[in-house]
Amino acid sequence: MESRHTASDEIDLHELFFKLSKRWPLFLASLLIAGLCAWMYLQVKAPTYDFRSTLLVGNQSTGSKQAQELLQLLDPKDKGMKLEDEIGLLTSTDMLRRTLTRLPFDVSYYTVPDSWLNSVKKLKVREQAIGAVPFRVLPVAGKPQLVGVPIYVEPLSDGRYRVHAEVKKGELHQLASGELVREVTDTELDQTVRAGETLSNPLLTAVIAAEPNYPAIPTKERYFFKLHDMPGLIGDYQNRLKVRPIDHESRILELTTQGSVPSKETQFLNTLMAVYVEEDLNQKNQIGRKTIAFLDNEIDKISQARVSAAEAVSSFRASAGVVDAGAQSGAGIQRQGELQTTQARLATNLKYYQNMLGYMRSKRAAGQVASPSSAGIDDPAVLSLVQQLAKLNAERATLAVNASAINPQLVILDEQIGTTKEALIQTLGNLIHTANIGLRDANQQLAQVRTQISQMPENERRLAALQTRSNFTDKNYNMLVEKRNEAAIALATNTTDKKVVDPAKQNGIGPSAPKPGLVALIALLAGVAIPIGVVLLGTKTNRRIQSKEDLSKVTNIPLLGVVPHGTSADKQLMLHDPRSPISEAFRSIRVSLQYLSTGPDKRFIGVTSSVPGEGKTFCTVNLAAELAQGGRRVILLECDMRRPTMAGYFGIDTRREHGLSTYLAGTSTLEEARVATDVPNLDAVCCGPIPENPTQLLESKRLSDLMHQLREDYDYVLVDIPPMGYVAEFFVLLRYLDANIYVVRQNYTDRGLVNQISELHRDQKVKQIYMIINDVHFAQTYEYRYKGKSSIY
Repeated sequence: MESRHTASDEIDLHELFFKLSKRWPLFLASLLIAGLCAWMYLQVKAPTYDFRSTLLVGNQSTGSKQAQELLQLLDPKDKGMKLEDEIGLLTSTDMLRRTLTRLPFDVSYYTVPDSWLNSVKKLKVREQAIGAVPFRVLPVAGKPQLVGVPIYVEPLSDGRYRVHAEVKKGELHQLASGELVREVTDTELDQTVRAGETLSNPLLTAVIAAEPNYPAIPTKERYFFKLHDMPGLIGDYQNRLKVRPIDHESRILELTTQGSVPSKETQFLNTLMAVYVEEDLNQKNQIGRKTIAFLDNEIDKISQARVSAAEAVSSFRASAGVVDAGAQSGAGIQRQGELQTTQARLATNLKYYQNMLGYMRSKRAAGQVASPSSAGIDDPAVLSLVQQLAKLNAERATLAVNASAINPQLVILDEQIGTTKEALIQTLGNLIHTANIGLRDANQQLAQVRTQISQMPENERRLAALQTRSNFTDKNYNMLVEKRNEAAIALATNTTDKKVVDPAKQNGIGPSAPKPGLVALIALLAGVAIPIGVVLLGTKTNRRIQSKEDLSKVTNIPLLGVVPHGTSADKQLMLHDPRSPISEAFRSIRVSLQYLSTGPDKRFIGVTSSVPGEGKTFCTVNLAAELAQGGRRVILLECDMRRPTMAGYFGIDTRREHGLSTYLAGTSTLEEARVATDVPNLDAVCCGPIPENPTQLLESKRLSDLMHQLREDYDYVLVDIPPMGYVAEFFVLLRYLDANIYVVRQNYTDRGLVNQISELHRDQKVKQIYMIINDVHFAQTYEYRYKGKSSIY
């Protein structure tokens, strides 16, 4: 039983196609509606275009000679910042803010064309570029402005502009910062200003200027504009801007965006690339400018010491009368000068190392940014570590723009920065230790030379000391001037490794969306899929009996046959035309009833249904007529005394004063209640006057006497019983019946109602019961589709 139910739930494609073909008007209407919606969408939707540009990010090998030498000390596999970092910089909030600050995108202009689509509500709206409308809006900086609300501008004939807007709910923002000033609700703006004047209103403070060279052509278009704050613009372009490398290992980035105004999108991409290249060059030049500033400061200090040393030598020569030192003291003096130079160099280096070590120890803690200056330090290891630390700090600053503190990449960078700090501190400690050893050695050697020189004449010794000091100062001055010139040349020749490859341009021909072909395809699929879904949903949710298969799912009561659908004229004709389709159907039912089901001993047959309208009286009358036309003496007994309809089938006056109700009440005889019909061998006892107590009349002894008499006088007695779903007369009459016929109507009887009689049959409370499906539309039913040509229509 379970497997049979599962199989019946499977979808029969032939049956599905049959049901779909019978609902072709639904498909036609759905396709027409989908086509209309597609056409409306194409008319309303603003075209969107794709734009593309490319940018070379390089490998940071260009720039000053000093930068190249420093990079050579690093890992040769490290080629600078990764592409992901470059993409992060390009799409960062700071980069977009700098870009959009240069562009006049805080105002968007729109036109509402004179179209029937906009007659009730503005459906067709097009954004325009600056200069494509007859006015230009210049918001006043620092004033709160109404953001995101359409503000209409109507040019007047006298050169003035009417500015008006209805604000159901809006917000006032500072355009530059995006700060919310206040919210406004249910207010309006309506003010007229001359071109070039400032419109001052609590909702808007701006200058409405005439667009120069705009053609004065009469038009019925309407214009409005919207103001945007900077955070909103940044978020909009961050959502639309896509950056990716053109190939897996390529360092050329492709920048793409979408928009409905080509000039705005190309201007945005070109400006973004220009700002990015300028920012990269500024960062590289910043190191050179700091180096030159430091050298200039040191040159100023040594220049003063140089002048003082020269003046001291001249003054001593004049006062002591010493012109030249002796040849004997020449070697000692030269040796002393060399040692003093070495001593000064070591002392200077030691000071630089100590200063940097103290700075690094103060920035040793995690999270503290350390940017030590390498000016004056020539040690390659220190320079390499300083450069590496600066690079790691830059990477962390870039990643921290969009990443949280627990980001794995940020944690790894922090660990690398800490390791680099410790390595730099260790290296500086080693250098300080080495410098101290060298300085002590130089001091010892200098002390020995001074002891030797002290034996020289005092004037020669003092002159040699002053000359040595002057020579040392000159050497330092010349060295710093040379370094300063090198730094200036490096700054002047510094270049960026970022370069615009392809300026922004439209990608492809025509708009990328909407595509008429795709929209038409979607409309076609929707126009077909929706009716299919409706049919499938209707099929799955329809709880009404449609066919013999549906009936078999809810009950195992035998089916006698089906009765085709017919008009009222067809129903009257079948009583006298044995060749009609309805007559053929009842002939088949009569054969099944007599020979396959009840047998000839089943003479009292009751006909009922679940609810009114299912055709039980119609089936009772026609089955009786078919039995009578076969030569049997048949009588119809109308026990449905609440809604009697049997008299209408035979043209009997419904106002007759005699009938079953008067017979059971004892006011009429059987002869008075019985009527001979136009059908030979067929009599009928109609209801007669409708009684107030039909149940009590059916329970009376006169009905029992009537049944006994009719059994003797007729071959078949057919009883029209009230619907069992409403009253209990069926169970009162059940004891007189030899067989029962239960009528269901196609697409009318609910399956739940059939379950009631099925339960009675399963519990053996109702025996000898059979079913008929009435009013079957053969041409619209898959199970009986082959009978369509034999139906009455």
